[in-house]
Amino acid sequence: MLIHHKIFKKIVILESIIKSLIYFIMKNFLLSVTACLIFYGASNAQRPITVQDTNITFKHGTYPGFMVTIPEVEYKTIEGSWIKLKEKGTKSKVQNVEGEFEIFGALIKDIATAPINIYSYIKDQDTEILLAVSFELQKNDFITMEKRSEEFARTKDFLLSFAKEHYLKLAEEQLQTEEKKLSKIESDLKSLENNKTKLEKMIQSNTTAIGSANDELVILRTNLLSLNDELLAQTNQFNAMEEGTAKEEKKKYIGDLEKNIKKTNKSIESDEKKIVDMKAEIEKAQNDELPNNLKEQEQIKTAINQQKEVVRSYTDKYNTIKDFK
Repeated sequence: MLIHHKIFKKIVILESIIKSLIYFIMKNFLLSVTACLIFYGASNAQRPITVQDTNITFKHGTYPGFMVTIPEVEYKTIEGSWIKLKEKGTKSKVQNVEGEFEIFGALIKDIATAPINIYSYIKDQDTEILLAVSFELQKNDFITMEKRSEEFARTKDFLLSFAKEHYLKLAEEQLQTEEKKLSKIESDLKSLENNKTKLEKMIQSNTTAIGSANDELVILRTNLLSLNDELLAQTNQFNAMEEGTAKEEKKKYIGDLEKNIKKTNKSIESDEKKIVDMKAEIEKAQNDELPNNLKEQEQIKTAINQQKEVVRSYTDKYNTIKDFK
């Protein structure tokens, strides 16, 4: 009995371990799925711009400064704009020293009225650009919250404005790209709708033309019967006549009848061919072109609705960045 009790106890413990493992696996699986869904839904969403005051380590020392993150914008865009902004209004030039940017005597009136020295570097971190920068008002006098509260506040606003400007421009370009895609799809739908209208008008026009052609055929065939009867009668008269002027005139009249008969036959053949061609056009439109057109319209309408959602997400992104403070 003691042995059985120990075995049973081990089984209970083993069962508990298995349940814990299953719970752990399922929990992590659900977390993974949730994370994937969140990532998918947020792929077009606005990401935060951050401006944090911290110590910045450069190759020549560590100074108080600011770390700025600018989502999605390309490195070259930020680098070019940052250099241009620092050189604006001054003859001083930015020096690139082993990937770090230095300028002495920059004029940034949004921060200070006097010239300042700026030390910075820019790093591409895949999904965002990191701008690290220190502002030196005088030798070893860097902008910090404790020493230069007014300049500190203006500097944060300046850096936020710089980051926001570029992120907003990117969001605007993304929105315009998606709006152009939507416009193109809507244009494709309009073309299909116009083509459908043309096909329907063609069917209506051909149907009317077929009716008119059939009416004309009735007249032509009636005329042909009359002409054939007339030809037969005139031929019989011609054969019974003696040679002379009257017979020659009769011969000429018979020749004119034959020409009219030939012309009427050609008209009948032409109208019959027109009717066959117009019926074929109607059949093709009704059995092929119109069903395909409607099918394509439904597909494009679905694509339009999907693209409208994309445009809406980029519009929300743009407005969120625009309102960011």
